[in-house]
Amino acid sequence: MLVPGANAADTGPATSSKLPSATKVFKSPEERYIAGLECLKKADTPCAQVALAGINPASPYAKILEAQIAAGGQDYDTVLRLLIPLQAEENLLPAALASLHATLALAYENQGNTLRAVEQRSQADAYLQTPETRAANQKQLIDSLIALPKNALLEIRGESADTAVQGWIDLALAIAHSGQQSTALAQWRQAYPDHQADEAALGAQSAPASTNALAQTLTGKVALLLPIGTPAFAFAAEAVRSGFIAAQKAANSPAEVAIYTTYGRKDEIAAIYRQAVAEGAQYAVGPLTRGEVAGLLEPELISVPTIALNVLDEQSATPAKLVQFGLPVEEEAMQLAKIARAQGMQTAVIAAANTPLGKRMAQAFASEWTEQGGLVVLQVEFNEQSNLLGFKTQLASERADMIFLAANAEQARWIRPYMNQAIPTFALSHIYDGNPANPDNSVLNAIHFVDMPWLLNPDDPSYSAYRASSSELPPNAQRWFAVGVDAWNILSALAVKSAEKMQLRGLTGTIMLDGNHIQRELPLAQFRGDGVALE
Repeated sequence: MLVPGANAADTGPATSSKLPSATKVFKSPEERYIAGLECLKKADTPCAQVALAGINPASPYAKILEAQIAAGGQDYDTVLRLLIPLQAEENLLPAALASLHATLALAYENQGNTLRAVEQRSQADAYLQTPETRAANQKQLIDSLIALPKNALLEIRGESADTAVQGWIDLALAIAHSGQQSTALAQWRQAYPDHQADEAALGAQSAPASTNALAQTLTGKVALLLPIGTPAFAFAAEAVRSGFIAAQKAANSPAEVAIYTTYGRKDEIAAIYRQAVAEGAQYAVGPLTRGEVAGLLEPELISVPTIALNVLDEQSATPAKLVQFGLPVEEEAMQLAKIARAQGMQTAVIAAANTPLGKRMAQAFASEWTEQGGLVVLQVEFNEQSNLLGFKTQLASERADMIFLAANAEQARWIRPYMNQAIPTFALSHIYDGNPANPDNSVLNAIHFVDMPWLLNPDDPSYSAYRASSSELPPNAQRWFAVGVDAWNILSALAVKSAEKMQLRGLTGTIMLDGNHIQRELPLAQFRGDGVALE
């Protein structure tokens, strides 16, 4: 696409007087502009420049066409200089007005100014006259919004006084950041009954990950590298396999899935990977353990698209065809710190279990918290041998806006009674055992935590294709089942979509893929008397 502004502008039902011709002599600025626009749609810049030369430079049509040519050369400063003064123009051809606003949107997108870009695309939409061009424009608009984190969407929403733009932002929140999407979309339509959003154009965005446009049917041979025969990892491996096969079944894919048993050892994974490729694997998913994933970094090993099911701390040397996908506590802790800061929290106490995992949680949260401008007033560790009354006194001695509890479910249950429950307390997904009916969780009431949608809102209609396959799995296996489902959908997206960036609404969270880097965004929930509830 040479100039999106040109491709966005449909000229309506074409007549012979509007189309370039070897014999037609163009006299009016409108005719010459349409001729230049048709040239740009064919990626013929010299042709467009000839049309431009025949228009009075003072004419708005000359300035719009010149800006579109400049956009094709990525000269966005010229675009802004020429088009910003024309925004109030109304007595122009619809095709010119659509191009004006679409080209301005492109310039603002290049500057990283999503709000201004959305405003321009929203205005362009009013001048597009065919369903195809409106659908393309609206898809670009909503794609740019759902790629943003929730806190960024809320921030730009507060900056816009335009009801239509607020509607677009609220729609993005409903699509990408609601617990129950179907309900959120119905509520959105009720709130914005006259909004310009086209239901058909946005249908693919609101579809579940397994059936949306990014996850078309995958074919070929997939090697699934899992430590199924190793007692320490077999439980998680079997759940991942179940999720992966369930997603394949939901996609009705004819792909061949071959299981390759691994053993959790770094020094053996390269040989197993080479064997899978030698036996015809066109894709690979796994391995599961951190040590095995580290073994994949051997030079020139990764030869097919590969989804590793764990994340290493250092990713600078990640091969181009390797995507690391897992459930790292560091990612959750960073996200939670941003959420708490967005809620106005300024000072924090960190209470961490004296375990390697608890320390990792605490370190990740503290690092992001201070990066976001927050202050840690106290950091304390605890274990089963701790003086719990002394722990309680120590926490009570510091005044803070919040407590970050770095602990798993069992640790949190026995330390919670010794914490000031009047202070908002936040935690990561490890605090939730996945069983909303567990009476032991009542002691955790009022704690806020982030976790995957599959556990927080299992009744979401978009998950119906996976319920039968997961029904026999215990609560503590459901996380790994969700990893398996999302691994299939990420691989499918990579296989059928060539774009560098994409977003999937997964079971483990909203998944954003940029190159070979994955970021997950999780919803916030809270323990309550009747289980857990999305916030």
